This record gives sequence, structure tokens and C-alpha cells, in this order.
Amino acid sequence: MEQLEDFPHIWDKLAHFCEYATLAGCYAMLWSRNEWSKRQWLRVLVVGGLALLYGCTDEFHQSFVETRDSSVLDLVADLTGGLMGGIVYAIVTRILNRFDPVPEKPKNPQAE
Repeated sequence: MEQLEDFPHIWDKLAHFCEYATLAGCYAMLWSRNEWSKRQWLRVLVVGGLALLYGCTDEFHQSFVETRDSSVLDLVADLTGGLMGGIVYAIVTRILNRFDPVPEKPKNPQAE
């Protein structure tokens, strides 16, 4: 019976993970595909950090609602989801850049 009581808790963390992975994917679109080919892991850390920052504000606001509570485990799920969203975006852009490269822009557009 104890296992069934923990079951909704697992779904809550999975929901946090998926929501913040999606949020990180949206943050990742701040940069173009060409920009993602440079320093990918730094960009993954940035989008993961932005997701964590948003998660901190979410947990802070939840602490003021009587029917909700703030949890460090929710923040862990938010961070891992954010990092995974960034990693998936980096992998997708690497595949896209390999098979469908974006043409480089000329450095001096007035020279043409």
C-alpha cells in the first residue's frame, strides 16, 4: 500500500521534468542554429540555469499558496529537465547542421 501512496509523487516530478525540458527548449531558441554549433555545452548550461531560475521563482510563489508547497525535489526535477531539454536541443541542431547546413552569412554585407 505504501508504494501506491508514492505513485502520484513520481508523476509530479515527471511533470516538472517534462515542463522544464520544454521550457529549456524554448529558451534554446534564443540562439540561431549557427550559434548553437559553437560552445554547445555552455549554451546547455545557460538554458538549464534559466530553467532553474524560473523554477526557483515558481517554488517561491508556491510557498505562499495554502494548498501548495515548495520542494527542493521539485527544483531538482526542474534542473534536470532543463538540462535535458538543452541537451536534446543541442543534439537536434547538431544533426540538422550536419544534414542540412545553414549557409554562412557574408561578414561584410556591403561588399557584395
